[in-house]
Amino acid sequence: MPENNNPWGGPGRKPTDLDELIQKGLKKLFNIKQKKPGFPGNGGGTPPTPSKMNFGYLITFLIILFLLYQSVYQIQPGEQGVVLRFGQYYRNTPPGLNFLIPIIEKVVKVDVESIRKEEFGFRKNIGDQFTSRNANIDLESLMLTADKNVIQINWVVQYKIRDPEHFLFNIENPRAAVRDISESVLRRLVGNRDFNFVLDNRGELANSTQKEMQELLNKYSSGLQLVVVQLLDVNPPDPVRPSFNDVNEADQDKIRLGNEAEKLSNEKLPKALGQAKRLIEEAQGYAIERTNNSKGDVARFNSIYKEYKNAKKVTRTRMYIETIKDVFPNIKEIIMLDKGKGGMIPIINFGNAQGLDDLLKEDTRDRRSQTSSKELK
Repeated sequence: MPENNNPWGGPGRKPTDLDELIQKGLKKLFNIKQKKPGFPGNGGGTPPTPSKMNFGYLITFLIILFLLYQSVYQIQPGEQGVVLRFGQYYRNTPPGLNFLIPIIEKVVKVDVESIRKEEFGFRKNIGDQFTSRNANIDLESLMLTADKNVIQINWVVQYKIRDPEHFLFNIENPRAAVRDISESVLRRLVGNRDFNFVLDNRGELANSTQKEMQELLNKYSSGLQLVVVQLLDVNPPDPVRPSFNDVNEADQDKIRLGNEAEKLSNEKLPKALGQAKRLIEEAQGYAIERTNNSKGDVARFNSIYKEYKNAKKVTRTRMYIETIKDVFPNIKEIIMLDKGKGGMIPIINFGNAQGLDDLLKEDTRDRRSQTSSKELK
């Protein structure tokens, strides 16, 4: 072969063992024969020319390449490969580069990480906006409660694949199974609850629905795992929604007025109770005071009565003078008229407390002296 056609580079470069092996294989595959030097008609040093091509070798080589290509496959992250041997489940393969036996085995790639979603009562388009609703969508969201009221519920079920083998072979249509199970479970739960309970307890209803749905999916060996069941919109049907809104507003007003009344009660009642307690304590104090005063008056009366029995006239006179002493200081002016005289009679200045005391002492001495003289006689 001329140096300018050397496939291994410039002049003087020799092929490696691998290059020689490839070259021999190609020569054998295409049946390339090279004439010996000096052979008549060779012209001395002319390049070899291909002879008759063996198409059988070519087809065999292409089949081998195709089989090698088919025996290698790649599983992306978030996927699992399910290998089928003669159409029957054989094994699962993890993400990465894997191998199989061509023709005998086949691989099915299953996305086990993506979240799938089923919508009930509404549909969303690519722009994440509510699409126009039709009769079928409305019917799937209408349900009957235990108290024979109709309620409209829009909800979403999100799930993913847990077991690729069960997902592929146990259920023919997993999406339809999820939708049927979801409607069946939720309609039964709503039918066992009152209208007001469904409106006020959507969280409890969603959790119960998810729990029972997962139990049924596990029972059917569906290979599906629920992520969440969310009730998006729980309302009365559109024709009667204004009336229910009025009822809800009335309930809110009732709660608001009740809170205001309770607030006013909390403000007024403690104050009234305090005033009542104060009045009761004052009344009790007044009763105790009057009782003690009465007891004191009784004790004083008994002591005076004891003295009165010993000296009735002296005691009576003293009591009279003490009464005059208590009353007269509050009298500003006293006028006394005597029928036998034409003018006013001068009187003692009763407003002078000291004069009354002196008069009382003098009268007491006179009474005592008279009593003593009588006793001596």
